[in-house]
Amino acid sequence: MQVNNQSSITYKGFPRCINNVNPIYRYSRKAINKMAEATRQRVLPISPDLEGKVKYVQLNEASAWDINPNHSSKYVLFLHGMAQNVSSYQRLYEAILQKGLGVFAVEYRGHGTNKQAEITEDKLRSDVKKAYKYLTKKEEIQPENITVVGHSMGTSLATNLVSKNKDISSLILISPIASIAMVSQKFMLNKELGLGIPPKVKQFTDKIKPLKWLYEMCFNTINKMKDVKSPTYIIQSQNDSVTKIGGSRRLAKVAKRKGVLKEFVFFPKGGHNIDKNKLEAVSYILEKSNSQVLKTHH
Repeated sequence: MQVNNQSSITYKGFPRCINNVNPIYRYSRKAINKMAEATRQRVLPISPDLEGKVKYVQLNEASAWDINPNHSSKYVLFLHGMAQNVSSYQRLYEAILQKGLGVFAVEYRGHGTNKQAEITEDKLRSDVKKAYKYLTKKEEIQPENITVVGHSMGTSLATNLVSKNKDISSLILISPIASIAMVSQKFMLNKELGLGIPPKVKQFTDKIKPLKWLYEMCFNTINKMKDVKSPTYIIQSQNDSVTKIGGSRRLAKVAKRKGVLKEFVFFPKGGHNIDKNKLEAVSYILEKSNSQVLKTHH
């Protein structure tokens, strides 16, 4: 594991309805809904180590797994990636529990065991906002005791949440999506595994430079990073086939310029998913960040 201690475009002048004529937005929205449908067919059974520890929470159209067998006052709010559901990350939850923290894993609307629903980026953000409100208001967990962890698409949702809630303890981004423009071309063009953007559309927007910002408008984590105040950690593999290392470097650059980047954990090998190396990196970061919080209070 190599550890390195290390703005983009804004669109305030554009009406929100610009996405109605943005072909990239339409393709990404179509892909999200298609992959959400697939996640409802791939719900895994609860692992033996988590059996009896999972509390199901309904958040209107969304839901969550609340896992806190030791009644910890510290939580990880986890936001999963595209084409995944909360059952896909049980090894991560087990690693978090071993650090003495609770887990609140959000299941977005239309995913996993939730009923079918129309999904947009804004609706996903709304689901995350409701989860955070539940955790802070209903469970009365203080923001400074919450670490937000996102994987892939979930990193954009995580960064958006933290950018609006300045007292959150820390932000951990695993295989982050900097924007649709920074995902791999293989993912963009793949009809089955990715966005399915036709090559002609990609070529057209690449040739006409003013249209390139259409890609930046979807899941623009870089823009949201400019408003983050919480300590931020980024974990990325070199040969990730979905999110490019260049996107993580851009995020790290913005976070460093804002003074919030604590560590950029980089692996020469490994793919997009949360493998053993990434699990160890998350455990390392949680242990380190919690010890720093304790030092601050004593």
